[in-house]
Amino acid sequence: MKHEWLERDNIVRRKGISVDEFVSGFETPNKPILLEGCFDKWPALKKWDKDYLVEVCGDNRFAVGPAQMTLTDYFVYSDQAQEERPLYLFDPKFANKVPQLGQDYQVPVYFSEDLFSVRWSFHIDPNSTSAWNAVVKGSKKWVLFPPDVVPPGVYPSSDGAEVACPVSITEWFMNFYESTKTWKKKPVECVCKVGEVIFVRNGWWHLVINLEDSIAITQNFVSRRNLLNVLDFFFCIVYKEKGGVKILKFLFSL
Repeated sequence: MKHEWLERDNIVRRKGISVDEFVSGFETPNKPILLEGCFDKWPALKKWDKDYLVEVCGDNRFAVGPAQMTLTDYFVYSDQAQEERPLYLFDPKFANKVPQLGQDYQVPVYFSEDLFSVRWSFHIDPNSTSAWNAVVKGSKKWVLFPPDVVPPGVYPSSDGAEVACPVSITEWFMNFYESTKTWKKKPVECVCKVGEVIFVRNGWWHLVINLEDSIAITQNFVSRRNLLNVLDFFFCIVYKEKGGVKILKFLFSL
């Protein structure tokens, strides 16, 4: 990526804040934040390299786009990939498939309240959930727009259920990125590096690109602060798909 696409870093960074400070200063007012030093003791930081992961994962297969691949096969593919949009490994069940990996990390204290326990180009995180993303290896460029600002070149449907982004990430930076510098509501940007975790509150548009070979752990979660948003989302979906008569059964089953 061009240097000028990486130099803007205007996200709020904090280290060592309390959970109460996180909730009152960022989660409740719906603001992203980059947290430093909150998973320094994870064994994953020291252990997770290619050799270790290949050894412990063995013949287990993981979700790679529409396919299932062993980690050995995926590394062979990724080392040779030349396409602009290579497939990436993203498997929400990795810790169930390889329990040893689940022992190498724990959810940062800021996100320990998860009422639903759901693990999961530009998009909004699913089901009105919030998310955190912790970089174990490598680095990631993030560009975030608040919920009321649709990124240029992005076309959501009227109900927000579908999003069209007809250009690649590189094309988006070439055609649209420069114009956002003059906007009144500028995007929040950062490069998230090893040992850092970014918090993305529900509803925020975000684009993420790996700047190098990267390993990260991410989780979508539901706390008391965004529970009503999630229930509202499910209400709309269930009402559309099943009809209003079924909605009370769904809500009372939670």
